[in-house]
Amino acid sequence: MNEARSLSVTTVALLTVVAVFGFANVPDNLAALGLSAIPSWIVVGLIYFLPLSLILAEFSSALPGKRGGIYSYMELGLGPTWAFVGTWSYFVANLVYLQMVCSRLVINLSLAITGRDVFESVTWAVPLLGVASCLALTYLGSRGVRVFSRFVGVAGRVVLVAVFGLIAIAIGAVVFGLHDSATTYAAGALAPSLDLAYFSTFAWLLFAVSGAEAAGPYVNDTKNPQRDFPRAVVIAALLVGLLYVLGSVAVSFLLPVESINKATAVFDAWRALAGILGLPAEAFARVFMTLMVFVSIVGYVIWMESPIRAMFADVPAGTFPEFLTRRDEHGTHHQALKTQAAVVSLLILVPLLSIVAGLSGSDRFISLLIDLSSLAVVVPYLFISIAYVRARRAGMLAPFQMARSTPVAVTIGVVTLAVSAFGYLGAGLYALQAETIDWLYVATVYLGPGILIALGLWLRHLSLARAGATE
Repeated sequence: MNEARSLSVTTVALLTVVAVFGFANVPDNLAALGLSAIPSWIVVGLIYFLPLSLILAEFSSALPGKRGGIYSYMELGLGPTWAFVGTWSYFVANLVYLQMVCSRLVINLSLAITGRDVFESVTWAVPLLGVASCLALTYLGSRGVRVFSRFVGVAGRVVLVAVFGLIAIAIGAVVFGLHDSATTYAAGALAPSLDLAYFSTFAWLLFAVSGAEAAGPYVNDTKNPQRDFPRAVVIAALLVGLLYVLGSVAVSFLLPVESINKATAVFDAWRALAGILGLPAEAFARVFMTLMVFVSIVGYVIWMESPIRAMFADVPAGTFPEFLTRRDEHGTHHQALKTQAAVVSLLILVPLLSIVAGLSGSDRFISLLIDLSSLAVVVPYLFISIAYVRARRAGMLAPFQMARSTPVAVTIGVVTLAVSAFGYLGAGLYALQAETIDWLYVATVYLGPGILIALGLWLRHLSLARAGATE
C-alpha cells in the first residue's frame, strides 16, 4: 500500500464518529430514561459499539478483496441464504430509518420556519408531508448525488462544531455559576432503574450507536492494521461515548429532563442557549434549526442512494429482479430508488392508522418512529454477531483479530448477540403493559420489519427461480 494514501488513526476515528453520532439521540434518550441515560451511554459504548466495531473490522481484514460489505461478512459465517436475510434486514433497517427522518424533517422544517411545531394538534399531516419529503429527496438523490456529496463532509463538520459549541457553553455556564441547571441532579437519578420502562427503550441506545459498519472498510487502509486500527476504534468509541455523555449533561443543564419534548427538544435547547448568551432566543434557535435542516437534507439525499448502491450492486447476480439491479453509467439505480421511495412512502403512511386510532401529538408520533427504527436496526447486528461466532469457531484467520483467543472472541460475539436480542425484545414492550393495549402500535413495531424481511425472501426466491439457480 502507498503510505501516502494510508489513513491515520485520527482520520479513521473521526470518520467513524461522524457516521455514528447524532445529536437528536441525546434528548430522545434523556426524555425516555432521564439522567440514567448518562451512565447508560458508557455501558452501551463498552459492551456493544466497541466490540461490534472490532468484529466488523476483523471481517473486513479477513476479506480484503471483497466489496460486498456486510453480505460478504455474513456469507463467510452463515452461507448465502442467511447472508441474504441479514443483508436484506440491513436494507429494511435503512427503509425504516428513512421513514423516521422524512417525517422528522417535516417537523424540523416547521420549527425552522415558524419557530413552533405546527403539527402538535394536526399529527395526521406529518405522514402526508413526510411522503412528499421522501419523494423530493429521492428525486434529488437520482439527479444530484454527485453534487450533494461535495457538501456532505463540510456540512457534517459544521454541525459537529455547532454541537461542540452548545456543549461547551451550556456546561461552562453552569460550572462557572453563570447559569443554573434546569435539571436537579441527584445520585439516585443517575442509576438506571432496570425496570420495564428502561428495558422497553434500551434499543434506543443501541440505535444511537448504530453505524459501526462505517469503520470496517478502513481496516486495510491504515498503515499498521494490527496496531493502528484497534486504536482508531477505541478512540472512536471513547469519543462517541463522551459526546453522548457531555451532550446529555449539556441538554439537561438547558432543559428540565422531566418535560423534554422529543419533537422539539433540539430547537428548545438552542433557544435556551440563546438565553444564556443574551441573544434573541427565537431567531437564534430558528437560524440553527435552518442550518440543521439544510445539513439533514444534504445527508439524507446521499443516504437515499448509497445503501441501494451497496445492496443491489454487490450481492450475487440473480439474487434480485433484474430491474432493481439495473444502473446507469454513474452507478445510480433509478428503478431501485423509485421502488425504495414507494416502500418508504407506505411505511410513512402506516402510522396514520395509529393516529386515526387515537395516537396524537408529535412527541408520541416520534416515539413510535424511534421504536420502529430501533427495533429494525438491531436485526442485522444479530446476524452479524451470529456470523462472527460461527466464523471464528470454523477457524477464520485474519491479519487483524479482535482477540487471538477463539474462546474469548466467541464470548464477545455472544455478548453482542445477547445485547442485540435484548434490545429487539424490549422495543415496544412497554406498550404491552399499558392498561389499554394499543395492539395496532404493537403490531406496527414488531411485525413491520418482519413483513419486509419476508418480502425480501420472496423476492429472492422468485429471482433465483427465474434465473434457474438453486437456494
